[in-house]
Amino acid sequence: MIYEAAEGGTTIFITTHYMDEAEYCSRVSIMVDGEVRALDTPSRLKQQFNAESMDGVFRTLARDAERGD
Repeated sequence: MIYEAAEGGTTIFITTHYMDEAEYCSRVSIMVDGEVRALDTPSRLKQQFNAESMDGVFRTLARDAERGD
């Protein structure tokens, strides 16, 4: 049902703490400490952060934020 609405031109906005769910989205915005730290497609984010999964992308961003990068 969600995919049908999206194909019809409806914007679907999903919030989740589960990065495996983010894999199904066409664009992902990741917030860390209240700031957007990444915004792109899942495949581009994985490529940019050299990660095999969106969970790996998030862990990298969270680790960088913890170090103050």
